[in-house]
Amino acid sequence: MTTSYTITCSRPTNYGAVLQTYGLNTALRKMGVDAKVLDYNPKYYYTSTQPLPIRMVRAVVRFPDLTKGRKVFGKFLEDYVPMSAKTYRTLAEIEADVPQADVYICGSDQIWNCKNKLNGKDDAFFLSFAPAKARKVAYAASIAMPGIPNNQKTRYRRLISDFDAVSVREPSSVPMLEDLGIDNVQSVIDPVFLLERNDWDVIADASDFVPTEDYVLVYGYNRQKDVYAYARRLAKKLGVKVYTIGTAIEDYTLDQDRYFWNASPNTFVNLVRNAKAVVTNSFHGTVFSIVYNKPFHFFTVKQTTNSRMLDLLDSLTLKDRHVVGEELLSNDIDYDRPNQLLAEAKKRSLGFLQTNVASYVSENKPMKG
Repeated sequence: MTTSYTITCSRPTNYGAVLQTYGLNTALRKMGVDAKVLDYNPKYYYTSTQPLPIRMVRAVVRFPDLTKGRKVFGKFLEDYVPMSAKTYRTLAEIEADVPQADVYICGSDQIWNCKNKLNGKDDAFFLSFAPAKARKVAYAASIAMPGIPNNQKTRYRRLISDFDAVSVREPSSVPMLEDLGIDNVQSVIDPVFLLERNDWDVIADASDFVPTEDYVLVYGYNRQKDVYAYARRLAKKLGVKVYTIGTAIEDYTLDQDRYFWNASPNTFVNLVRNAKAVVTNSFHGTVFSIVYNKPFHFFTVKQTTNSRMLDLLDSLTLKDRHVVGEELLSNDIDYDRPNQLLAEAKKRSLGFLQTNVASYVSENKPMKG
């Protein structure tokens, strides 16, 4: 049996991060791989570069978020995702005690974003620690930048050039790597899409949330006022409530009828499953809406890169779900074509994993010189 370890964004208190972690690892295990996740929880997930007075205030305000969030999200990983026996905080700690496997995988999520995230500046997310004989595979690595910065191109080329197989999540990232001389780069789907809807139903069914009324679900970042104002207008038109979910205690102040603060990832999936509509500026809020064929209304995140969201909508002929004005979009979506395109992309993506991970035999890997 092939063994694998995946390094990804598994520890942030973020629904998309933990659910895509579960999605990839579960897909691999369904293929017969003895798949586990390398428990990497770098210090920079919980540190800030802001001035000390601001950091002190935020530490007090965010203390309840971090305390409850780490408990809730940590329990989900403990219950559903096989992890390494050891938790690593730095690349040096991994290098000193690398868990053994036939294949090492990096991805998915924004592991190669070095502009808005520190992940892309961390060589651990480029598998620099992998032993010489091990197979190195990138699955749906997200660059999520308009381009690789010039001062990072040499580093990216050096770190990725010895991968055995490379795939990225956004089609727009393929030419970025090809320009660095990286060959045979493939575009694949987010790990959430690798599972069937009934697989996600199992997760949702474990939630303690039982819907008793109809609602529009809001899942958003940065407390964008236009997102919440739009959701209220849509809910009024549909005659339903506004529910929101998030991990920040200050979001209790937003315009909503019920707020699910640091609810479990199970409840997140269940809320999407039962919503009459989803209003979101989140990539994975959009992804789960598509999984459940829900009417969704997508907003771009202000002052950040939205290529990963727009690439997704474009690839599934859903660009008309992007809210660009004041007018409410239709709450009806014909999913026939998007579902067909997604099924084709899923077949290609599972094929990539089957070829490069599940069917790999470690003895075939030559020593790298």
